[in-house]
Amino acid sequence: MLPATNSSLPPGRATQSGFTLIEALVAAVILAIGVLGVVSLLTMSKVSQHEGMDRVRAVALADDMIERIVRNPGAMDTYDDIGLDAPVGGNTIDEVPDPDCSAVVCTVTELANFDLWAWEQLLDGRATTFDDGGTTTPAVALRNVQGCIVFTADTGRTNTGIVDVIIQWQGLKETADAVDGGAVCGDADDEDLTRRQVVVSTYVIDETEL
Repeated sequence: MLPATNSSLPPGRATQSGFTLIEALVAAVILAIGVLGVVSLLTMSKVSQHEGMDRVRAVALADDMIERIVRNPGAMDTYDDIGLDAPVGGNTIDEVPDPDCSAVVCTVTELANFDLWAWEQLLDGRATTFDDGGTTTPAVALRNVQGCIVFTADTGRTNTGIVDVIIQWQGLKETADAVDGGAVCGDADDEDLTRRQVVVSTYVIDETEL
């Protein structure tokens, strides 16, 4: 007489538990794909955040120049010299203006020249720098930034009209050319998919012309 058994499996059938090697490999592949997706999402988020910060910074730089022009409309011809073909940015104004209009009273032309120099310092990020092995490097600056000023005078007026301040720089990734069909600030390629641009416009009134 055979002894009693509690197994419900047919004779010769062994029990199986745990994962097979194939199941473990499939699980590892799925996990790796998930991790890569998360990393890609974080990278895209970081790039988008950086692009957004650049645009906010560009608007602030354009507003700064607008305020300077509104304060000193009598020197519109000096500001307007920084046109589409003669942008500032990249240390184009290498000499500090004399006199220093932040400390002494200047003429309208002297103040305009000082404003353009100070504005380029902001464009190049020279207000905040760090020492990179003996080289002074801007800590915060837009890539390949250029600034242009375009003035359209009212009929019969010299310093009263519409001022467009253009900030142009390069983004981190290719999307679309921001100036496709518009005004290009400075010398640039016919098409640049990394090119970004902000234009801030205002109406300036020279009270002496009223």
